[in-house]
Amino acid sequence: MRARHLDKIAGRESELWNEVENLISTKQPKSYDCAVKLLVDLRDLAARKGKADEFRARIDAICTAHARKPSLIERLRKAGL
Repeated sequence: MRARHLDKIAGRESELWNEVENLISTKQPKSYDCAVKLLVDLRDLAARKGKADEFRARIDAICTAHARKPSLIERLRKAGL
């Protein structure tokens, strides 16, 4: 089932990254949760395509840019991101 979900969203990575940024910019806990779900999908897609390093760089950039949002950072940490 997970593989089917990833197949469905494959090819939409840039769109999903934009959605993540939009969700984070709302500064709302529910939006952070949605962003984290999308990031988990993006991580799994990156791993599938051998692009884990690119993913890690983008996550690091998000953490740096949003370091003043402890609620977001904690959610990322709990999700293993």
